[in-house]
Amino acid sequence: MFKSILFVLTSILLALAQACRPVSSAEVRKEDSALLPISGAVLYNNVYGKGDIKNYRQLVFRGKDDAGWEWDWPEGGGPSLKNYPEALMGRSPWSDAGGAAGAAGLSAGDQLPRRLAETRQTLDFDFATVGSGRWIESFDFWIANSDRPGTKDIVSNLTIWTMNHGVEPAYKGRRATLKIGGRTYEATFETPKEQPDKPWKTLCLVDTEPRSKGSLELGPLVDAMIANGLAQPTDFLATAELGSEVVYGKGRTTLRTFRLR
Repeated sequence: MFKSILFVLTSILLALAQACRPVSSAEVRKEDSALLPISGAVLYNNVYGKGDIKNYRQLVFRGKDDAGWEWDWPEGGGPSLKNYPEALMGRSPWSDAGGAAGAAGLSAGDQLPRRLAETRQTLDFDFATVGSGRWIESFDFWIANSDRPGTKDIVSNLTIWTMNHGVEPAYKGRRATLKIGGRTYEATFETPKEQPDKPWKTLCLVDTEPRSKGSLELGPLVDAMIANGLAQPTDFLATAELGSEVVYGKGRTTLRTFRLR
């Protein structure tokens, strides 16, 4: 009797252990600037602002049902943003900046680049981020005067902060409250006059209602860029990007949806 009970208990424990065992089937890339294709986009392990920092960890991963990135950046690295692990659609003007990403072309999907006058797609997104320290989740859109852009072709940059965990925008310039596509943003218009090391204009939009799931209508956004003198209808929307920018801390973003329609 005792042996039978012991056998049953052992079988139950083994079954529970097998059911709870983590499945490690995700493909992981840890190298700086590593690229990992996903449906309609590419994951990019972007560490653009790391400088001389050595004791950091960052990766992108692709699983069966999701994808995303992880980071761990030290607090002593200064107040600036260090990175932008991300999902990217389109063709980045930074493809000619060298390194592994530049050599690979840093492009994905077939809907971008597209002339602003013709840009009326909707960007659907769904992600979850858990993190400590100071970080943001943001969209990034590069506008250029060529459909095969390099850095010399950049006209302007649109960035939208959709979640903020303790980061103050460092952009300089005119500030305003804008309503675009049914949403309200705190806006900063930055030009080369305020930031001479950037030859392009920037519009930073901080969403007043943070969210991690929803849709962005690109038409009203590019129309706002044109209306405010930041771009021309004949310019191209080169990329649509979503990623995490970190001052310091540890975190993980799991991406469930990122697509243009």
